[in-house]
Amino acid sequence: MSRRERPHEEEPDERWVLSYADLVTLLFGLFILLFASADQNREKFFQLATGLSTAFNVPINDGRMTDSPFFEGGTGILPEFSTREMTIENDLAFIRAQVRELSIEGGVLGQILVTRDEDRIVIRLADNLLFPSASADIRTEALPLLDIVALVVNGLDNALRIEGHTDSIPVATERYPTNWELSSARATAVLRRLEEAGVDPERMHAAGWGQYQPVAENATPEGRAINRRADIVILYPSASIDTETSQ
Repeated sequence: MSRRERPHEEEPDERWVLSYADLVTLLFGLFILLFASADQNREKFFQLATGLSTAFNVPINDGRMTDSPFFEGGTGILPEFSTREMTIENDLAFIRAQVRELSIEGGVLGQILVTRDEDRIVIRLADNLLFPSASADIRTEALPLLDIVALVVNGLDNALRIEGHTDSIPVATERYPTNWELSSARATAVLRRLEEAGVDPERMHAAGWGQYQPVAENATPEGRAINRRADIVILYPSASIDTETSQ
């Protein structure tokens, strides 16, 4: 009796492993480039580029990458990710963490807002906590909040601009002939409070924006209340202005 032959089993096609390995290698090289370009140390970047060119058999010039698109300020292959951008993001995380911690301790959680506006960080008191209508007198309940703000900004060295704002209702009093005077007075009132709380006055200057930078609709009482404010703006080099122009 002849031995029964077993049916032939096809071996699996594993050629895809080669393509997968190539993809992983390319991704690994890409992430190395991304990591190295974040530092923008030209000498280190050149050493890395030389090693990669040898590994992938790609020629490279010996000009220390001076004409490389990686160093063209965001116009090349990779977008610019500057140290200043990283600093703002780190500061934003630090400020939010400090505000949250101090607010919990003071029982005022959620009453101090921290946002980023392009190249600056803005600290603002929530709702209508600072000023009554047509007044630059800081509400008593807002004073502890400004003390928290003072503690937080003292953890940084940046210049500060205190920006006063009003709603759209015109004022015409002996003390405040227009909203310009009112907004400037609000900025100065907050600045003086921060100074009393220990913030270096050489770091600060005040600016009045009148009614022209609203953050809410002036059509409702609630919106107008939100617009009656003074923002504490943490400045970074490109956002700094000559203090003489705001006087």
